[in-house]
Amino acid sequence: MTKTLLASVLLFSLHSWASPVHTTNPATRPHGSCKQLNISVSTSSQSHVYDIPKVDNDLEATAWAINADTWSHQLTREAVLENTTISGTYNIHVQLCTPQSGGNVLQIASHGAFYDGRYWDAELEGHSYVNAALEAEYSILTYDRLGTGQSDKPDPYRTIQAQFELEILRQLTIKARNGALGIKPGKVVHVGHSFGSILTSAFIATHPTLSDGAIITGFVLNEHFGTVGRSSWAVMHPKGWPSGFVSMARSGIQDTFFNGNFTQQMLDYGDKIKSPAAVGEIASGALLVQASGPFAGPIQYMLPELDFFICAGDCKGVYSLDALKKTFPNASDIEVAIQPKTGHALPLHNNATAGFQVSFDFLKRNGL
Repeated sequence: MTKTLLASVLLFSLHSWASPVHTTNPATRPHGSCKQLNISVSTSSQSHVYDIPKVDNDLEATAWAINADTWSHQLTREAVLENTTISGTYNIHVQLCTPQSGGNVLQIASHGAFYDGRYWDAELEGHSYVNAALEAEYSILTYDRLGTGQSDKPDPYRTIQAQFELEILRQLTIKARNGALGIKPGKVVHVGHSFGSILTSAFIATHPTLSDGAIITGFVLNEHFGTVGRSSWAVMHPKGWPSGFVSMARSGIQDTFFNGNFTQQMLDYGDKIKSPAAVGEIASGALLVQASGPFAGPIQYMLPELDFFICAGDCKGVYSLDALKKTFPNASDIEVAIQPKTGHALPLHNNATAGFQVSFDFLKRNGL
């Protein structure tokens, strides 16, 4: 790491720039209601100093992607220069929604990279996972992961890293289970998408007693995972954001998140609500990808049939159910579902509602 980069890391200010405010759906829903909360989370975790190229502009963002994709480098992993520990207290913005029935099961949903919590709550009729969950009588907590949306945005090189985010998810889950957020659920299901699914998989592996079930969307280990490379993201450095954040150009959003049965309106919306990602988060995600453990609940892998980044465009037959069972040998049930004619951003495709119902049916069959 260069002296210039180290200096920029050390001098990075947590609150020296304005975070974007996004519009959420109204508090009152057809099948329930929602409230916005800002949760203070204090935690610590292992961390790493990575050999990451500095990203201050579009040229450097592209160089960052090409550097990771170069054949002689480890796929999606930067070299670790130093092992360290990070601690801190950060504000995490959450949306907590409860159905009219009261909902005994709470879903905690973690979004992926290049989006924030709005991913789960599209303002397009029939495409809000939150509204579908409320109709199915689930309570649901969505949140902006550290560095996105209305949550705090600390150092994107050394603080916003996967292991630290895993600890934040643990703290949010404990608060939710203990009733500190205003409801006390009987059971908790963790739901993830993409990078959020990597976090969710690692969470149930390392904290198996804190979850009763999991829905893993847009992620499964297979020989094609990530082979299309970061260059396919068409990354750029977002204007007004500090060093170390990258976003996707519109072409990257389409290439990565959309495939199959979608409309121009859905693509426009997907591009509108995109959110930058921290380079430290992406570098550290590889540490969690192959997490395994004694989790004893049910797990559903909901795969978009035409997922470009995860399955190089075709998820049919690329996974091994036996391998998944070895990853979680104590799971009460493991199912893989393929959602037809759908790309990486499942809620933003024409058959979104049918996909939601497949997951809800799986949970109901397993008493959740």
